[in-house]
Amino acid sequence: MIVLVAIKQIPDPLVPVRVKADGSGVEIHDARPVANPVDDNALEAALRLRESGAAQGVIAVCVGPPEWEGTLRTALAMGADRGIRIDAPDALDPWPVARLLAALAVREGVSLILAGRQAVDRDQGMVGLLVAGLLGWGQVAFASGLEWEEETGRCRVLRVVDGGQEVVTLRLPGVITVDPRLNTPRYASLPAIMRARGKSLESVSPGELGENLSSDLEWLSVFLPAARKPGVRVGDVAELAACLRALGVVACRS
Repeated sequence: MIVLVAIKQIPDPLVPVRVKADGSGVEIHDARPVANPVDDNALEAALRLRESGAAQGVIAVCVGPPEWEGTLRTALAMGADRGIRIDAPDALDPWPVARLLAALAVREGVSLILAGRQAVDRDQGMVGLLVAGLLGWGQVAFASGLEWEEETGRCRVLRVVDGGQEVVTLRLPGVITVDPRLNTPRYASLPAIMRARGKSLESVSPGELGENLSSDLEWLSVFLPAARKPGVRVGDVAELAACLRALGVVACRS
């Protein structure tokens, strides 16, 4: 099987967030670009499937501008066989991203799509699930364990759910979104990074996939949440109860 790994480039999440003065977005010029951390877990899972013999190839794909090619080259240095960039603006909504990925998956004849459970810049967690719906494939979200069952030709996926864990078997073709607990991504060696610089990356336009960038979602404004009021220190339980009654949080029955 061929595995497609969706990778998104984001501003370094360790850099403090600053909202633009006009509320149109977030300032990203001071933050170095990095791959979405959970997408690295998805890539590591794909590479392990290839190393086990279950997969014959790994394709790393991003939907973004030419500036994102550095992230794709890092994926190639980690071990991906091919890198494909679908040309699109930086801040694209989940719906057109999912349509583009689904169209590319059909064109490339992939059997499994892996992606991080969500991107840490917007925390929407929608793309993987939308792709599965568009393709009519089975999907498993928040995978914290993944094994290939050679005898059944299925993926055995462990998920952490409320109250414990569950195991799901996924018949291919399918989509899996992964949790950071799934694995520890490998580091790209310096020689591999140097070799990846010389590899060619494929660039595909939305039109070549028969898609466009239209979306029904409109961003009105971006703003920071209101600052929380400072807490109040109380001396004992009686004073705490009095404060809660004064705030109207609790009421004592007469």
